[in-house]
Amino acid sequence: MFSDKIKPDEVDNWKCVYETSIESEAGLVKAFLKDQGLECEVLSKKDSAYTVNFGDLSALFVYVPAKQADDALKALEEWKDGKIDYEGKGEPDEDDENGA
Repeated sequence: MFSDKIKPDEVDNWKCVYETSIESEAGLVKAFLKDQGLECEVLSKKDSAYTVNFGDLSALFVYVPAKQADDALKALEEWKDGKIDYEGKGEPDEDDENGA
């Protein structure tokens, strides 16, 4: 009768690339994707009657245009794996790695 989990809405020409229940996490993902030059929006399914930030009462979905979905998923995977390439920074100096 009821589904176990809220699913992201089908939105024409947009694809959900990230799900969370924490607003600040959704905001960080959105900022990261925008910094990568990708268009991005957060769809909140938060139930405003309850002040919770977990589970189906607080579902947040991060969407990108369908044509950018592969790039977004790749960027998020690299971010998760710690392989972010900052434009123009190049390789860190040895001093930078040691906090000097």
